[in-house]
Amino acid sequence: MTEINKDEILKPSKWARFIFMFGYAFVLNLLLPIYIGLAFIQFLFFLITSKPNTSIQKFNSSMVEFFSDTLRFLLFGTDEKPFPFKNEDEESPDNKGNDEDDVVEAEEAEVEEVVSVDDESDTTEIKD
Repeated sequence: MTEINKDEILKPSKWARFIFMFGYAFVLNLLLPIYIGLAFIQFLFFLITSKPNTSIQKFNSSMVEFFSDTLRFLLFGTDEKPFPFKNEDEESPDNKGNDEDDVVEAEEAEVEEVVSVDDESDTTEIKD
């Protein structure tokens, strides 16, 4: 039999993770009926108006992100804690290149255009 390292079992970081895991599992258990209720409400909007409600859709996308991050943390896919402890400065794969605050600057370049008048070698150059 292998020996159990008592120091490894008593590490405070492992027990802190257990407490966070317990708390997040409890929160997910409370939120699951809300998720199902919102799905039903969204279906009613779709049934009546033939399109989903955009406000509920935006809220659902943030809830799906929280649910995904929490499951990833609970299943040891990551050590990063979900909201409200999540570092928002890091770019998630979903948000790459979608920042509305990014400004792209470009300079105008001179464009030369060669226009063929007929089959002869007569060409006209236009400069802006």
